[in-house]
Amino acid sequence: MKLLSFIASLFIRALHATLRIRHVNVEHIEAQSQYILAFWHCHLLLMLHSRYRRPITVMISRSKDGEYIARVFDWYGVESARGSSTRGGSSALRELIREARAGKNIVFTPDGPKGPPRIAKDGVAYAAQATGLPIVPVAFAAKKKSCCARGTGWSSPFRSLGRSSSTASRSSCRVTTMRKPGARRSSAA
Repeated sequence: MKLLSFIASLFIRALHATLRIRHVNVEHIEAQSQYILAFWHCHLLLMLHSRYRRPITVMISRSKDGEYIARVFDWYGVESARGSSTRGGSSALRELIREARAGKNIVFTPDGPKGPPRIAKDGVAYAAQATGLPIVPVAFAAKKKSCCARGTGWSSPFRSLGRSSSTASRSSCRVTTMRKPGARRSSAA
């Protein structure tokens, strides 16, 4: 299990290395000294590379898959409270609340592994009430890093010109030069 979790952590790091990362509105996390991070379960894979303040504890299910995930998180220095909405959830929630009261940040995937997807369960709201900590929602989106495209990873040289409504106005613009006041215009054109 230890070797498998180490290989999985290397895979996640390698996958992360292929992405162009841009943190948007990161000041919402950095402005808080302690918080509850919440993100949907489908964003789990690369959330280990998001900005978060340590020490941090995340709720992970007691299943066999949860055990693998917990061991991978160990390689990142992330602690875990074991339980989910279907098995051991109340004890894991109490453990997370204790961890938060001890000064740690806590993490929830409020929709859980069994879903329904993107429908929050009550645990994250209950933890926020019990601890008084703000809930900071986080999302992760990825786009393949391009070594051929110029500019940012969001631009593409193969973009369809028909998709932009301002393409015609941009292509018909002329570049003009400013003259100094009182200067004569040259007739060589």
